[in-house]
Amino acid sequence: MVNLRPHQQSQSTASAEAADGEHGDTAEPSWPLTTWQGWHRFATTDPVTPPQPGDPPRSRDERLAYHSAFVTIRTPAISTLATQVRTLMIPGRHQQATARTSLIVTGPAAARKTTALLHVGRACHLAHTRKNPAPPGSAHTAVPVAYVLVPPGATAKTLITEFARYLGIPTTTPHDQTQITDAV
Repeated sequence: MVNLRPHQQSQSTASAEAADGEHGDTAEPSWPLTTWQGWHRFATTDPVTPPQPGDPPRSRDERLAYHSAFVTIRTPAISTLATQVRTLMIPGRHQQATARTSLIVTGPAAARKTTALLHVGRACHLAHTRKNPAPPGSAHTAVPVAYVLVPPGATAKTLITEFARYLGIPTTTPHDQTQITDAV
């Protein structure tokens, strides 16, 4: 179990994405992070870098975009979380018949738990795709990380429906839990 210390609250990702979309800075549609397209874009886009000495001054929009981009600093808590996630992934790769090990991240509100998990998820995604590149001409891309939101009181069907939505699998017609699970 990892307990992260509280941090100061900063501007939300949604407002940063909204600002990005308002100015027409994106060439592709703005997919939410809870979809494969949104996650893949997040994971494969280089984090913003601070200005370097001698760089020309940035425009107002560039400065605002930088300060709203959630620059993540690798703190001891994030390093511990990353180590625990990687450690749990090793037996999980080989365990097929029983429940896989899991990790609960706890902490007070605004402790940056989600930010830490996003940082670790990006690192896991990039490490997996580096080690296991998609074969040329492959129609299916590996999905090493899934970022889904689990609403309070979620059922098994609610959770598998979130995974289906993440993967772009339509669930508009009435499907039972088994059918959705098979599709996912």
